Amino acid sequence: MKSSSELFPVTLLRADILGGLSEDIYLVKHNRDPDQSVQVALSRLGKADQETEKRGAPVVLVHGSFTNRGFWLSQKGRGLASYLVEQGMDVWMMEHRGHGQSPRNDDYENNTAERYARYDVPAIHEFIQEQTGKSPAWLGHSLGGTVIATAVALQAFATPPPAFVMMGTQVVRPNLSLQIPLAGQIARGVVRFKKELDGRQMKIGPENEPAGIINEYLARHSLFGRWKSPSTGELLLPLWKQANVPMLGISAVADTTDPAKYCQRFYRMYGGPKEELLLGKSSGFSKDFAHVDMVVSPEAEVEVWPKISQWLSAYGHKALC
Repeated sequence: MKSSSELFPVTLLRADILGGLSEDIYLVKHNRDPDQSVQVALSRLGKADQETEKRGAPVVLVHGSFTNRGFWLSQKGRGLASYLVEQGMDVWMMEHRGHGQSPRNDDYENNTAERYARYDVPAIHEFIQEQTGKSPAWLGHSLGGTVIATAVALQAFATPPPAFVMMGTQVVRPNLSLQIPLAGQIARGVVRFKKELDGRQMKIGPENEPAGIINEYLARHSLFGRWKSPSTGELLLPLWKQANVPMLGISAVADTTDPAKYCQRFYRMYGGPKEELLLGKSSGFSKDFAHVDMVVSPEAEVEVWPKISQWLSAYGHKALC
């Protein structure tokens, strides 16, 4: 089968119609990771009756931990992804290795956010540019935001995105239970032995996460932990402060997973143009939003999605290469 790309092998896995939407799912085998078995699922969502050449500015949605592209698009075809399509955007959804339609790679156990950021994100970015002639914006929730932030800090993009959005993302919250001497090392040892954590068993999501992702988090938030590249030891906060791609940082007042004050602290460390949005009654919203319902809730659909769309649209004209 002929590849859908001149850059690297890309297979069209499936083409579906969801009501008035079309969804094409690709498998991108970029061959850039040391593990050559890596394939990343990338879904392109659009209006079923619209030619691809007439779609608007592209944006890539990256889900958080223990979930998949279903976070952005329900089985009934509703979600932030379909809303952005309705607003005229060309929507793409990237799934982490071993999540959703992305198969597990041979070295699945050792996957990290840094590897996603260093190898997967730039390849996806370049493929979308090849397909659309435009540089996509990026939007990530929780771990998805960490992956994008890491790619921005590492300057992993051959062509910088016009903008990016962080939702419930931070790397600076101290985990008090991990501040006890040896606690972090013991926790990492347990996770390394288990090799992965089961989201269904823990009742926090439909997917598993590999030991590499969990231990990367534990190392970052343990005693003397820092946000850094696991492969090189390079500190990433100094690079984060030097980046200059426009960013929208969204935090939620009732978020207990990534509390607003730590998200805000992280966003304010960013060196480039930035704007913040605090989702709570004090900012004029109908409720204090939490970690998940800032994206997935009837209130988010009415109050949050339009603000994201408006902000991204302001940078849509900059998406041209």
